[in-house]
Amino acid sequence: MEISTTNARRLSVFAWGMALFATVAGQLHALSRINSHPGDLEEGVTSVWAVPAMNAVRPLLDWGDPYFVYWTYGKIWLPVFLTLTVAAWVVYRRRGPLGAERLAWRILLAAYAVATVSVAGDYYTPWTEVFFAIGLVPMLVIGLVGVWLGILMLRHGFRPRVTPWALILFLPGLFAITTVTSMGSVILPSLWAWAYALHVSVRTHTVEQSALTAEATVTRPV
Repeated sequence: MEISTTNARRLSVFAWGMALFATVAGQLHALSRINSHPGDLEEGVTSVWAVPAMNAVRPLLDWGDPYFVYWTYGKIWLPVFLTLTVAAWVVYRRRGPLGAERLAWRILLAAYAVATVSVAGDYYTPWTEVFFAIGLVPMLVIGLVGVWLGILMLRHGFRPRVTPWALILFLPGLFAITTVTSMGSVILPSLWAWAYALHVSVRTHTVEQSALTAEATVTRPV
């Protein structure tokens, strides 16, 4: 399946917008999580920012039962994970990797897809705990395979380099981010990285096409 430059550009713009939305809305979800699970304030350095932030946005947290508010805001993660998966898949299709890199890409994309299903089940079905447990498996795969794929991408000259580095640092980022905010935000660096990778892919292809068009115009016989 070929992805046209026009569609890839539209997906790139959408991915940028979703990354910005998720960065803001994800913290609102984190605050609703803390509001429904006060014990989270005792972990990490969450209380440093969460307490004043909760006081500032109190009306957005107290419009219903705390757990229901948390569960409702959690629904934002489905479109976020879908965007992440699609952006990474489009970059994969446009890159056309071979050999070991191709295998690593496919495993990572499969893990993204399973994580997306897990998030859907977590916040859109009554089996929250079951799907949360299922979601831990792809998160581990993303962390481990991300190191492998990231190294291969760096060795093969992938640009932008920030994307493979985001893959490599996923697991350390998971531990660092969860000491400050909720687990959902762990995916945010990856979302920004894939949005940027898609942007660069579209820009590079556009430049190459313009160069080919200009060359064809110059060499065309009169």
